[in-house]
Amino acid sequence: MWWMLQEGLRNCRNDKWIFQKSEQQQILSERPIESSSKRSSKNNVEQNTIQMGSKSDLLSQKARTISVVDEDKQKQRNAIVKIQSHWRGYKVRKEVYQMIKSQTSVSSQVSKSTESYFDRLRNEQKSQKLSRLYNGQQTGNERQGYGIQKWPDGATYEGEWQNNMANGKGVFRHTDRIEYAGYWRNNKACGYGILKSPSGAYYEGEWEDDLQHGFGKEKWADGSFYEGQYVKGLKCGKGKYVWSDKSYYEGEWLNNKIHGQGVYNWIDGRGYIGQWKNGMMNGQGEYSWIDGRKYIGNYLNDQKHGYGIYRWVDGKEYRGEWKYGQQNGEGIYITIDGKSRKGIWLDGKLTKWIK
Repeated sequence: MWWMLQEGLRNCRNDKWIFQKSEQQQILSERPIESSSKRSSKNNVEQNTIQMGSKSDLLSQKARTISVVDEDKQKQRNAIVKIQSHWRGYKVRKEVYQMIKSQTSVSSQVSKSTESYFDRLRNEQKSQKLSRLYNGQQTGNERQGYGIQKWPDGATYEGEWQNNMANGKGVFRHTDRIEYAGYWRNNKACGYGILKSPSGAYYEGEWEDDLQHGFGKEKWADGSFYEGQYVKGLKCGKGKYVWSDKSYYEGEWLNNKIHGQGVYNWIDGRGYIGQWKNGMMNGQGEYSWIDGRKYIGNYLNDQKHGYGIYRWVDGKEYRGEWKYGQQNGEGIYITIDGKSRKGIWLDGKLTKWIK
């Protein structure tokens, strides 16, 4: 699907391109009509011959008309198929992008939850109410050692304390049933820890200042998951994202976006390996289809752009320039038997052959 990526909007064109000029239609010559000065004995035969010739001409003309109409209908059908394939590709790509956008990091939940609660502890000199809800070891008026802190709304922290702050190993349970179990430093999740959400989403890995930082694995309720590097709560570095339909991307990330070198495989058998920028195919890459088609070349914002080679299943090839997903400029067409011919293309259509 991610990009399920993705390529459908630009690459679902007809597999076969027309690279030969259409043959000229043969013009049927009209049968000459003999003059009326011929013998009267042949008049009936001549009239029958003329009528038969006229009918033949009419049938030929009708056949040519039907042929033209059929060609127009075929063009219309091809156009419809092309539009439909573009729509399917667009729909799939939109669903993938919406899915990525909707997968909110579970780490933001622990950050918002713990910060507000522990801020109250820092300000407890204004109110001793929270102190009365603490049960554990103390040094003077400070929490020190192991203890349990409760809040009036039912949230709790149970674990180690130092300098009146959560330091060491402990468990924080929010009233919304969000739970973080792991290591703390100065009232913030730091080190290894596991965050669980009642929705079924969870994160297991490294933390710093209440944010995912380092290596970790994040999983959502629909079964999709990410496993890899994080920097300050964002996917950065190398990682693998698997969608609920088992399509996946594995490679480099930057600020929660696919960025750098990576591999994307769709559930329908399509695959792309190459360069990415801001979540789109950019730079050199190789895109393949399950039926054997393949494109090797340059991309710009998810579209073939620059020099590239397109290979059909039957062995034909186009080698040349592309612009925004279509053949544009000079290119070479190679037939099944290996013969090549150079031509000029404009918006995906051959305009002329170069001798």
